[in-house]
Amino acid sequence: MAKLYFSTRDDLVCIDSDLVAVVKADGNYSKVFYMTGFQTHLNCGITKLEEMLKASSSSKTRFIRLGRSYIVNHAYFFKIEVLKQTLYLFDGHKESLKVPMSRQTLKIYKEAIQKGLKDNKQTKKKQTLT
Repeated sequence: MAKLYFSTRDDLVCIDSDLVAVVKADGNYSKVFYMTGFQTHLNCGITKLEEMLKASSSSKTRFIRLGRSYIVNHAYFFKIEVLKQTLYLFDGHKESLKVPMSRQTLKIYKEAIQKGLKDNKQTKKKQTLT
């Protein structure tokens, strides 16, 4: 469980990177969303926050940058609806989150997931053949 701290003149915010579902760029700031619906603003740009999340999380590939505006915690991935321009995240228990995104961004994410699944199947086939 990695915690990141962000300090301003008046506030101190603690972010648990394992619980972050989505980060959305908001100019020079970032908006962090949890699966529970809780959200907070950080005085940190999305690029810097992406580096911090990847460095602090237990799995380096868990956080995926989608376009210029979003970082998604792939561990919560549930469904992509390209035509509805919506990404659905689910924590496996009861919390879910709908994230509106452009069709192009969702298509790229969908293709990356499919490519990863194909690569994973090919690797397993090679292992069983040897």
